[in-house]
Amino acid sequence: MRRILNLNQPGIIFVRVIGLFVIAIPTVLYVFLHLLRGAEVIRAFLRSAIKISFGIGVLTSILFLILIVAEQLQDYYLDVLYRKNQYRKMPLANGNYECQYCGNQRVRESDKICQVCGRELE
Repeated sequence: MRRILNLNQPGIIFVRVIGLFVIAIPTVLYVFLHLLRGAEVIRAFLRSAIKISFGIGVLTSILFLILIVAEQLQDYYLDVLYRKNQYRKMPLANGNYECQYCGNQRVRESDKICQVCGRELE
């Protein structure tokens, strides 16, 4: 897996953009639409702008939902990998190993039990 999808920070931006295009812009344009009684050309333009804004918001919502599904699938895959390696010592660059239970990075190759959490290791 090359890149890990994480929507924690971008998710807030997506929600703001969706709210802007689905709620804020159409509401403001709708208010202007009702304030302008006589100018039919401007009213037609405002109706079109409301539809376009709403369409952009819906497309952004669909994209966001697709990204959420992709992130959930990725998280499931990473969880499966974690559970598969949970009982093993993970080698580190400095020659030590890491306990997958508690994160202790001072486990030696010969250790069968983690000195911090007391779990058995393979």
